[in-house]
Amino acid sequence: MNISFKNFPIGPYTEKMLAEQWSRVNLSRGVADGRCSIVELDGEKVLETTHQAGKVGPIDGGVSWRYKFTKPGDTYTAEYKVRVADDFNFVKGGKLPGMCGGSSPAGGASTKEADGFSARIMWREIGTLENYIYHMDRVERKNWGTDYLWQKSINTGEEIKDSEWNTLDKVDNNHIYLVPGKWHTIKTYIKLNTPGKSDGQTISWFDDEEVLNMNLRFRRDLSFSIDSFRFTTFFGGDDNSWAPSKNEMIYFKDFDFSI
Repeated sequence: MNISFKNFPIGPYTEKMLAEQWSRVNLSRGVADGRCSIVELDGEKVLETTHQAGKVGPIDGGVSWRYKFTKPGDTYTAEYKVRVADDFNFVKGGKLPGMCGGSSPAGGASTKEADGFSARIMWREIGTLENYIYHMDRVERKNWGTDYLWQKSINTGEEIKDSEWNTLDKVDNNHIYLVPGKWHTIKTYIKLNTPGKSDGQTISWFDDEEVLNMNLRFRRDLSFSIDSFRFTTFFGGDDNSWAPSKNEMIYFKDFDFSI
């Protein structure tokens, strides 16, 4: 399935447009509040999302919805192009879209019951990128998803360690970054594991360069598969120290999903 915005008029992107274009969508946040618009950039129509000053999360500060795949599967690839505004301030970080299944855990939800997974993208300070994943072997004391840095080398899934959090605001030539004002292509492949085995796989590419390739356990039985794409774009984090000081814009185009 391919989704672009070239046939829409310039102006608000409404819930009616959303329902027509993403035919099986629910849990919409921010669209009815006017935080989505069709704008023209570099001569083409794209989706602009507004992130409210002083706000975190999708309900008050960003945009989200869950697009249910017509045909769920144990393997899926999702690809899209993203661009942050020229004057974008990354603050402490925020979420970008990714795939999910079952209960689609997020917001600190437990994965002890292993009734779902989520694998979104996240930006950190100065645009550092990672996979942000809720999976079976997540450390429960951490409360949140597991952060796996995108890297140019040794990209087999390095979890961000406690000692590394205060270094993410410093440029590292091995890390991957969003560059303000530039279109980037994000692509992720997920294969769910065979129950009882650790043969699940996550591979991510950034501008056609492989930046993560690792094995994970997503499930203990066959009660769910990869059934949805979670369009999420917001700052946070769970407190206002993650909030932007001004309205911030992120742009999207050229979504593609394949099983």
